[in-house]
Amino acid sequence: MTAAIPTRPLTTSAFLFGGAQDPDQVLAQALKEHGVLGSLGPALQGLSQTGREAAGSQTATIAHELLDLDLGELAVAGWRKHAALTAAADRTRANPGRSEVVDLATHRITSVHRPYVELLLNDVHIATVRFELRVEFLVRALVATVRHGHVASLGFGACDVTATLAAEGVQLVKQQAHLDMSLLIPMPLPLHPQDGDAPPDGAEQRPVPSPSLRPAPPTSLPTVGRFRRQRAGWSMPAQ
Repeated sequence: MTAAIPTRPLTTSAFLFGGAQDPDQVLAQALKEHGVLGSLGPALQGLSQTGREAAGSQTATIAHELLDLDLGELAVAGWRKHAALTAAADRTRANPGRSEVVDLATHRITSVHRPYVELLLNDVHIATVRFELRVEFLVRALVATVRHGHVASLGFGACDVTATLAAEGVQLVKQQAHLDMSLLIPMPLPLHPQDGDAPPDGAEQRPVPSPSLRPAPPTSLPTVGRFRRQRAGWSMPAQ
């Protein structure tokens, strides 16, 4: 399925759910249709329909908050480990008048996030719902101009993005689209975290978090991973 392309910033939620007015409800419905909560043990299976709907709604709301990420920032996290880009950044930082053009060729960035939501009923833990969000960028023939340790502009290249959201090993939604990287990522882009607060030429720069990085296959840039936890609780009246 091919997603519509909203304007920047493009989040994983907008990409996966096509700009739905209520993505929480869409996610809750997907959890219900795939029977995710019903597979988590007798505590959830024994709930009334109202209880199961409340659990699904709470889980979807919390999971959406954890997984609503900026696609541009996911790509940036991988580029900050790209050898040719970081080498050009070092040289242009040392020589402020210097500008370099870096041919990034074809490369892949994979970003994996595995948050989980703990369900509490009357303050008692009854289940844990584990999610996985996987985003892959396949970038072809991209050219970057580097100045003052920043990517000043992007040109030519194309990018195919695939995002998949699963819960408890069950795929809930998958989207693919062809994106223009120059529209996805704001410029100038600092390649060293210490440069993030002082972009060249007085340009405004949106803060970019520094996620943890894990080794990637030899043909790819590093995989970006996040493991986050949140609790969803609700109460049921005593019988």
